Amino acid sequence: MTDREAGVRGPDRLVGRLLGGRDGRSRAARVAVPVLAVLGALVVGGVLMALEGVAPLSAYGEVVSGVLGRTRGLADTAVVATPLILLALGITVAYRARVFTIGAEGQYVTGALAGTALATVGPLSGLPGPLLVIVALLAAVLAGAALAALTGWLQDRFGASVVITSLLLNYVAAAALAWAVRVGIRDPGSFTPQSRAVGAAGLPTLPGTGLHLGFLFALIAVPVLAVVLRRTRFGLRVEVLGANPDVLAVNEARPAAVRLAVLIVAGSLAGFAGFVEVAGVTDRLTPAFATGYGFTAIIVALLGRLRPLGVLVAALLLAGLSVGFDEAERAFIIPSSTVGVIQALIVVFFVAGEALSRRKGR
Repeated sequence: MTDREAGVRGPDRLVGRLLGGRDGRSRAARVAVPVLAVLGALVVGGVLMALEGVAPLSAYGEVVSGVLGRTRGLADTAVVATPLILLALGITVAYRARVFTIGAEGQYVTGALAGTALATVGPLSGLPGPLLVIVALLAAVLAGAALAALTGWLQDRFGASVVITSLLLNYVAAAALAWAVRVGIRDPGSFTPQSRAVGAAGLPTLPGTGLHLGFLFALIAVPVLAVVLRRTRFGLRVEVLGANPDVLAVNEARPAAVRLAVLIVAGSLAGFAGFVEVAGVTDRLTPAFATGYGFTAIIVALLGRLRPLGVLVAALLLAGLSVGFDEAERAFIIPSSTVGVIQALIVVFFVAGEALSRRKGR
């Protein structure tokens, strides 16, 4: 089988080596790396805050209080975690198959754009609320899947790297969003570029929680995906594709077809997450909708060890950091980029920890 068929050419192979493959390390060793990466990032973040004249322990105390000490703290954390969970679950499927897409952000934006367009303009925008929600979510899923499938087709047809094509398509999606909110689906009554409110297509709030229905969708997706990966033929093919594509060919399953299916699943979840965020949180699209959730979700998937339950825990952790630091910034003079710096440090320490643990395990 050629390198092109195996899907490991150029940047794809580089990312594969960076993320590593399966090995014989114990479960404790696998869990220790992400835990130590988070702790290490927090320690370095504390040092940076100390250099700015901020007491690290006081700042981190305010972060914890911002999540656990406020009435809305946990609810806000769950809301922020919702798109991260959905996006990271899709990335988990792709990376377990060693299909290293970086296009979740573009698929997230594309799904949000398609769902919002259907819900606000055109003949279907007058559908009853529940039906409009279903149709808009379906449009979002199809749009995200289509953009992801394009990267699979480009690789199968031309041997183009999934890493590069998926990354570049993020910019295409961002450009489409900028045009749409200024021209295509712009709210004619607004002086700023934005879409109309989704209105009847908004997601209802779960009674007594302050959470929108999307969080329930995300929670349901975690065990569903776990079962799919462990108990179905598709899950088996994902694992085999990640371990040895030649075995798939022997069993009359084309690696390219399985790779395309994996990308479609990842894109569908990303598109779904996009409209869930619009219908549950922002209510409309603006140029600022692309906030980098798709890239943060890669961190979530890696910290979660490409396991659905791990993804849930990691998403809640990073969401808690984001919500907590929002509160801490009000009490201390902390740069708004602090969370981003800590997230970047988590990635650095995670990759370094993976490399060291694998070297010691040899």
